[in-house]
Order: sequence, then structure tokens, then C-alpha cells
Amino acid sequence: MAKNSSFTGEILHFNAIRTRVTGSGSLQLFLRSLDNTSSVQLTSISMSAATNREPTVLANFIDQRAQLEVRTTAIDEKFSISRIILYVRPLASEYPR
Repeated sequence: MAKNSSFTGEILHFNAIRTRVTGSGSLQLFLRSLDNTSSVQLTSISMSAATNREPTVLANFIDQRAQLEVRTTAIDEKFSISRIILYVRPLASEYPR
């Protein structure tokens, strides 16, 4: 959400994530809801030292809020992220009562 957003608890659809990342190894992406009540592992990104591409990973995650977790699993893998774009759209005004 934008910094000056007036978030009121809408249900959001997280469509995709686009990253500008360089490094070596495989980058794993996860979207998690608050308190880790639901989560989804996204498609891994194979990194290279120099690239002109910003890979887009489809997410299809629905919740009020989400946190993005980015990690590698091997010891010698490293990464540098210079841009993260989350594609989000409102889906509903609130959960049914």
C-alpha cells in the first residue's frame, strides 16, 4: 500500500510481484498473512550477476494484509534487490459478518 493510503480493512488480491534482483543462486519468495495464518510459496527466481530483466512472479493471494519474505537456502547464495513492485487490487470492502 502507498505510504499515504487510507487503508480501512479491505480484502486485497495480491496479483503479482516484480523484482529487480541480481546475485547468484535461487531466490525463494513467500507471501504470508499477518500472524502467519495463511501463506503461499511463489515460484523461485534464478538469479544472475548481471541482467536487464525484471522477472514477474504470479501470486494469487487474497487477504487484508500480506508480508513478503525473500530468502535463499544455500550458504554461498547471495542477492541484491533494488526494486520490489507488488501488484495489488481491492477485492471487497470487508469480510462478511
